[in-house]
Amino acid sequence: MLKVVVSGLGRVAWRYHLPTIWEDKRFQLLAVSDPVAERRREAEETYPGIRSYADFHAMLAAEPDADMAVIASPTMFHREQSVAALEHNLAVFLEKPMCESYEAAREIEQTVARTGGKFMLYQPHRNRPEFLAFRDQVRGKLGTVNHSCRISSTFNRRNDWQSRRDCGGGVLNNQGAHFIDQFLAAFGPGPVKVKGAVLQRTVSVGDAEDLVNALLVAPSGVTGFVEINYGSAVRCDSWEVFGTLGYARFDGMAQEWCLTYVKPGTLPELSLQTALAAKDRAYSQEGDIPWIRERIALDTAAAPCYYDHVYDYFAEGKAPFVPLSESMELMRILRDCRRMGELE
Repeated sequence: MLKVVVSGLGRVAWRYHLPTIWEDKRFQLLAVSDPVAERRREAEETYPGIRSYADFHAMLAAEPDADMAVIASPTMFHREQSVAALEHNLAVFLEKPMCESYEAAREIEQTVARTGGKFMLYQPHRNRPEFLAFRDQVRGKLGTVNHSCRISSTFNRRNDWQSRRDCGGGVLNNQGAHFIDQFLAAFGPGPVKVKGAVLQRTVSVGDAEDLVNALLVAPSGVTGFVEINYGSAVRCDSWEVFGTLGYARFDGMAQEWCLTYVKPGTLPELSLQTALAAKDRAYSQEGDIPWIRERIALDTAAAPCYYDHVYDYFAEGKAPFVPLSESMELMRILRDCRRMGELE
């Protein structure tokens, strides 16, 4: 059994980490920390027997039996709290993004190397049904993949810490950390080149970007376009993937993949014309293509609980579901997007 302390009683900890840990008999929830007294009282009432602390460092000092720290505090605290937990010989399971900057993430990486501690980042989009379906049921039908396009649009005028640059907010760190990591997991490993990026602020109350466009290139040659727009009156959640044998589109509203593809060896013969006068003055000589159209509904029950991956790594000693090297590569990509985007 892994004995766990949790930093932060905000959205993701309250809705996901705490109830998951509490219900899983492989884990024991010892304590939580949060500066808001009302949230600490609520946690003590909801999870009888746990202890709560106003200060993360006080919790570390008072809970010597803890094995693992789940850090779900705002991004600006990730570096400091991760380093402190590792130096207290605790394994660290950290919310994304790893840090507000690549330089801060480097300090965590160096601390892991120095202490020999265990560290893993929470990247749930690697474990989502659409990603697992793409990996297992979709990709093999597309031939050689050459392009990926991930778009997420909604109307959300953020006014919390996620809208502030000084807190490590902005949609690049928030959702970009999901979708760019998804690209890295699907088409990596890196290094992934950032060929273009635009960061803009549109409708948010804070000073951080709420519109991001990024163009990426994997070493395999797969190009990736990622668009995240919080200023869109029309909601969109789609992932399009293009290959030499077909095309697939994930529809987030319908929760299904829609495929159009041909089987290998069934494309009509096509030879290069040597004359400059195009045959029949036609723009295409393709003829009839035996397209196959298919829909794959997501099996939402197929995805394992993410804490299965946590237990496998931290307790069983198996390979990390998200290697630290890939988390550092993601931080480098985010840094290069930010440098190229130059939000004014």
